Amino acid sequence: MSRKPRSDAKLKSLPPNQREMLIRWLLDENLSYEKAVKRLEQDFNVRTSLRAISGFYATECFSLRSSEAKDFAARVEKELLSSDPNFDKATLALIKQKTFERAYAKNGNLDELAILSGIIGDSAHLKLKERDIALKERRLALLEKKVEQADRAKGIVGDEKLSDEEKAARLRGLFGMG
Repeated sequence: MSRKPRSDAKLKSLPPNQREMLIRWLLDENLSYEKAVKRLEQDFNVRTSLRAISGFYATECFSLRSSEAKDFAARVEKELLSSDPNFDKATLALIKQKTFERAYAKNGNLDELAILSGIIGDSAHLKLKERDIALKERRLALLEKKVEQADRAKGIVGDEKLSDEEKAARLRGLFGMG
């Protein structure tokens, strides 16, 4: 008595281009098993069952989806760290986990990631603005100090009670050269 072949054996023995197409239908297009059965018959004249598609997904697509999701999460983490190397480790781990989950989910919705990315982008933008404001405040303070020094220098130079030597000594002291 011979054993019945596995229900997904036909799918595993598809030509490489057809196997790749079936994987893309299931992973990239999130095609339902029912629609995949119909499309296989229409496009490749291959008749199969839902159970066979399910088994194919479990053996062929599962590890590929997991690997792709892991790679995607790692790329997102790397991108975040390149934009801000001081990222909080807990936040970074949460973002990486959520990225993996959304990328891995069969019907994964990336809207949550887009919102999270927007928040992170806004946060990074805000930090840059804060740095810019702090730099402008420092420049303004230096400018105010120089204006004050210039006013004091005018006063020293215009003081007719002081000798030229006294004026020079005071000006050197004012500008830190004495």
